[in-house]
Amino acid sequence: MMAGRLPWFLFAVSLAANVFFAAGVGYTVYKERMVAESPEARVDVAAERLGLNAEQHEALSLLRERSAMRLPGLRQSDKPLRVAILKQLSQPNFDSTMITEMLEARDEERRPYFAEYAEDLHGFLITLTPEQRGIFRDMAQERGFLRGVFRGGARSSRGDGQASKE
Repeated sequence: MMAGRLPWFLFAVSLAANVFFAAGVGYTVYKERMVAESPEARVDVAAERLGLNAEQHEALSLLRERSAMRLPGLRQSDKPLRVAILKQLSQPNFDSTMITEMLEARDEERRPYFAEYAEDLHGFLITLTPEQRGIFRDMAQERGFLRGVFRGGARSSRGDGQASKE
């Protein structure tokens, strides 16, 4: 009699395991979509992963807001460059030196933004414990993390699954 019940028992265990697996996958997909859609949610997830207290969480939110406020000016300054590069690319005689000079000029204009960003980020990082800084450093190595949390979205064109807000 026991031999007849064993396959049914194994089937029930397998079915339960599959249900839990599917629920875990569904939750993960839901969490990723939530993070991709909302800057506040991305900050919340980062704060959770870092184990931030309320004060540190607020500091991270403020850092994200400051970074997001500066970003539109940075993006606006790229538009004329894009037009100039496209114009140069459409010319019969391509001048790579001119493209290089335009990109170097753009980089020079962006340096103050990134210097301020680095200074603000450092100001936040010194509020973290050594363990939290280690976790942050590991998270920052993940593709799109800093862009997603501080600038508004990771690039989706390379398959990282996050929506770009740029």
